[in-house]
Amino acid sequence: MIRHIYQHVYLAGYSGWEAPGWLRRALARTELHRAWLSGFHGRFEQAGVSYGPANPYPPSESVDRQKTEWSDHLVRYGLPPG
Repeated sequence: MIRHIYQHVYLAGYSGWEAPGWLRRALARTELHRAWLSGFHGRFEQAGVSYGPANPYPPSESVDRQKTEWSDHLVRYGLPPG
């Protein structure tokens, strides 16, 4: 039951809801505040690896391939890559 509450608080933070200062001060250093803060900063865990602002999700290979193809296209028409 408590994990369900933490998940709702996390999702509220993830959706961009900013908790008022008085509420954040009242909940400081609690699991509820940590859940909200983790969601607000976009931190999540997948397959035991933690992702967030300091460790972003790696781009897919198709994105890398598209960037390479687009750079080649720009150079071909005399424009600077990038």
